[in-house]
Amino acid sequence: MSRKTSNDDDYTTRSVRRRRFLQSSAAVGAVGLAGCSGSDGTDTNGESDGNSNTNSGGDDTSTESSSSDRQGGTLIAGMQGGLDGRDPHAVQAASTLRVLENVYQKLVRIDEDLKPVGQLAREWTVSDDELTWTFQLREGVMWHPPESREFVATDVVYSFERLLDEDVGSPWRSNFTPVSSVSAEGDYTVVFEFEQPYAPFLYKLSSGGYILPEGADAATDYDIDEQPVGTGPFVFDENVPQARTEVSAFDSYWETDDEGNALPYLDGIEFRIIPEGQARLTNLQSGSIDWAVTVPPSQASSLENSNAVTLSNIPGTFYDYLGHNTTREPLDDVRLRQAISWAINREAIVQGARFNYATPTQDPIPPSSVWKDLVSVDDPYSQNQERARTLREESDYDGEELTIQVGQQYPQQVTIGEIIQQQLSEVGITASVQPTDFGSMISNLNAGEYDLTIVGWSGFVDPDDMMYLQFHSGETFNQSNYSNEEVDQLLEQGRQAAGSREERAEFYDEAIDIIAEEVPYTFLEFNDELAAWRNSVQNFTHISTGTPYFTTTWLNE
Repeated sequence: MSRKTSNDDDYTTRSVRRRRFLQSSAAVGAVGLAGCSGSDGTDTNGESDGNSNTNSGGDDTSTESSSSDRQGGTLIAGMQGGLDGRDPHAVQAASTLRVLENVYQKLVRIDEDLKPVGQLAREWTVSDDELTWTFQLREGVMWHPPESREFVATDVVYSFERLLDEDVGSPWRSNFTPVSSVSAEGDYTVVFEFEQPYAPFLYKLSSGGYILPEGADAATDYDIDEQPVGTGPFVFDENVPQARTEVSAFDSYWETDDEGNALPYLDGIEFRIIPEGQARLTNLQSGSIDWAVTVPPSQASSLENSNAVTLSNIPGTFYDYLGHNTTREPLDDVRLRQAISWAINREAIVQGARFNYATPTQDPIPPSSVWKDLVSVDDPYSQNQERARTLREESDYDGEELTIQVGQQYPQQVTIGEIIQQQLSEVGITASVQPTDFGSMISNLNAGEYDLTIVGWSGFVDPDDMMYLQFHSGETFNQSNYSNEEVDQLLEQGRQAAGSREERAEFYDEAIDIIAEEVPYTFLEFNDELAAWRNSVQNFTHISTGTPYFTTTWLNE
């Protein structure tokens, strides 16, 4: 027996004939140069402003128009960073995935309501014991050249065997290790088997389950590390390092609009690298670019009354945190970690570093998540300097200086470090802020060579994504070296729990209380997701994980 869990009717699967002639346009303009800044940015290790990844709820600027008005144009997108690799199984950098999400596709993606919807899968069923997931694939989906053939089930099998191959070393691998087998039943059915229920599976598919053509690693007419070949609405054309990436509309793309017109509407997209936030806004206001990623909060208010530019400000999924090295003296003393948490004023950080485009938080659950009301900290921290001083005095702290490592590319996180440095000094804890090249900092975190760090996490929806890899003993992103057997068990139970969301949430709710008491992280704030585009950009839907989908966007010029 099995039950159907999705029948996605939002997409059509019939093959379509590409539109006839598309009017092309290319905006040209000066590209501002400088360094990256704050939540204005994404690192090259997959982490926006620190650590990261990819989708949620939003604005759009759609207007009534005839189908002919929606055709043509090349959108110029101002990006903070360029491609850090082209193999979607090998990268996590948000700057890279913002491009590749328009080239590659997955069985399932997250929509603007933070819900999983079918992409290459049109529907799926789950067995009553929740150990077998069966996906029915869309027919008539074509691969980009030079593959230029139909997408079939063996492509999915190949992709997941590749993701699970330890020699490939995919950072997404741990999302799929609970899969015991994946097999094709005919051309359009794929079956995943598990030894235990895996409740967050759909969300894992949406965050890292990119589908590649079968045999891509052995292809002789292209190199998957250099030339992405997907099923998405845009075909990879060219990458000029530190300058731009260009993609063009895929003539044989499978999806159509409600009127049966071929998608995408755009001729193409130029992802133009403009590292510094103010330079992106200057280019946007002048018309040199059409759309800008990650508007720096320090400049966002300047767009609020613009007649030419739309500023979109929605609840985001990116949070900043103060990470504690729990195995390094003196931070191996939980009383000192608690003292630090009681010393911090989150509202001051929201105002001083994020210019009020953020929300204080005590946990890693995004404000827009359906889990927010189900997972919370029983004894939340607020600034209490007397309590902080008492705990500091009770701890083994002898007044030694603690270092706060922070990515020097992210000045807003450097500012957060400076605010925390001041707040700690007021309760007798000495700290220094140590801006560090982000790649070097991540190496230090992985090696345990740090005291405190300001970093972040982004782009996920399910609480497993926000907690398992960070707080389960020995996991990939557990850079605090935190280990608690009870937390491990609760997180494992959360993965395996059947039943309602409320029943599953009980495990995470209990785990977050233990985590809050033992303080591997001091959670700080969730940043608003800020993006901006010129009013000529039509029908762009802004989602809170920051992933830009341009399938149904067009330019009204």
